[in-house]
Amino acid sequence: MPDSEKSRIAIGNFMTLNTKSVRPDTSVTDASKIMYENHIPSILVEEHGKIIGIVTYADIALALTIYANDPSSQIKSIMSAPVVSVTSDSSILDAVELMLEKKIHKIPVIDDGTVQGIISATDLMSLLSVLDEEQFYDVFRTHISK
Repeated sequence: MPDSEKSRIAIGNFMTLNTKSVRPDTSVTDASKIMYENHIPSILVEEHGKIIGIVTYADIALALTIYANDPSSQIKSIMSAPVVSVTSDSSILDAVELMLEKKIHKIPVIDDGTVQGIISATDLMSLLSVLDEEQFYDVFRTHISK
């Protein structure tokens, strides 16, 4: 496989498909329960059919402990916004660059306004586990040479 093809491995092949969303006025407690019951580490915040934010377990932990937010407060008060997203045909390197640049670990995958999934640092690590050493080097050499 040529180097250029390796650097264009599509996110759609490695993203997590199980996503949930809540309204901005959902309580932190209710959002946490949805995340727990669905075994998902993040939840999207949706308003009028548009994703306006994302909340992770880490966001909730910080909000409730360090910042002493009330568990009944609205999820919009702790969400990360605006949402940084990619499309399912974006390359994995696009996702890596965004994660590094924005210092985030999860990125919604949105095609034509519809959520397809979420790509996470964990998803990217699973990809790396299927590459042999030469492929791994080739992918990142292409990235570094940009």
